[in-house]
Amino acid sequence: MLTLGPYQTNCYILTQGDEVLIIDPSAKGDVIAKSIEPDKKVLAILLTHGHFDHFGGAQYLLDLYKCPFYIHEDDVELIEDPMKNYSMNQNLTLKHDGHFLEEGMMKIGGFEFFIMHTPGHSEGSVSLQFDDLLFAGDLIFKQSMGRTDLYGGNERQMFKSLKRLKTFSQNLTIYSGHGPKTTLDFEKEHNPFLKQA
Repeated sequence: MLTLGPYQTNCYILTQGDEVLIIDPSAKGDVIAKSIEPDKKVLAILLTHGHFDHFGGAQYLLDLYKCPFYIHEDDVELIEDPMKNYSMNQNLTLKHDGHFLEEGMMKIGGFEFFIMHTPGHSEGSVSLQFDDLLFAGDLIFKQSMGRTDLYGGNERQMFKSLKRLKTFSQNLTIYSGHGPKTTLDFEKEHNPFLKQA
């Protein structure tokens, strides 16, 4: 995990053999690249949603590794519009390349994972489950939840997504977009928003 950018956003690098997936390259693509061994192959970049603090380092990495990036279709408008992704000072955009994250199982190289559409923070927010690990973006934080007052945010949808997460019986380790890791069992007991959902 690397914590980068003005909002201290977590970037996750998943390695399996010689293959790599990058989740939310938040900023400083060169720093992210230096943390990846040169003999590894970066297969793709996965974005949990389209706010600039989750893709600020993506263009550098896309140019370097010539790999695709994936985002939910409902958040494509965010990555293409600095006003909607809140990067007005930096004017950050990504031109979408036609690769989408859709609800259900997905396989990229040797990685197999489940995509859960979890709107609320944005319309196209997703959570990515790799076995007992959940990369939740800005859906849930330790004892908190993501904002719903930004473009595409919706409090009703957020609580619906949290309610869905609460139905999981498996004690997932949750890696959020900001802050420390936590577990689903801990959040069921201590997170007021998850309790309310």
